[in-house]
Amino acid sequence: MNLNEFLTNGFAVLRGMLKRFSFDRCGRLLRVERGVRILKKNCEIMIGNRVLLHRGCKLSVWGTDGKATLSIGDNTYIGDRTEIHAGKCIRIGNDCNISWNCTIIDRDYHKLNSETEVMKPVTIGNHVWICQGATILKGVTLGDGCVVGAGAVVTKDVPPGCIVAGNPARIIKEDVVWRP
Repeated sequence: MNLNEFLTNGFAVLRGMLKRFSFDRCGRLLRVERGVRILKKNCEIMIGNRVLLHRGCKLSVWGTDGKATLSIGDNTYIGDRTEIHAGKCIRIGNDCNISWNCTIIDRDYHKLNSETEVMKPVTIGNHVWICQGATILKGVTLGDGCVVGAGAVVTKDVPPGCIVAGNPARIIKEDVVWRP
């Protein structure tokens, strides 16, 4: 093997090792594992620094009545098989941990007793922890530093620093300080 073949093979191996990473012009790091699906139409997707999309995530940003937006803040981790469906607007803050099998959705995907589909924005504050299997429904705002328990179905706003659990989710503890 000559030097040219050695360098070509070496760069191929290095490229394969870095395939899961992508950098934009500012040197930000985004890690995307295998099986991540991104469905988009008439939308804007903004992803911050040091974001990790684990295996099997699905990001569906599908604007039907105007432009849909999805914003994911810095240092945010989205777990295996989590699905995020934005028809209008979903904002996820900085330093959030979203566990596996969660669903965040700002739309109904149906027209029940209405001429149009109902879509309401979802806002997730900074330092929020969403545990395994939780569902965040349309129109919900999760305040900074709150924790959503495993399997919870959040249908109403959650104040900052609260722990919620259950179906429908209820506040089980207040004034919690949580930082990832």
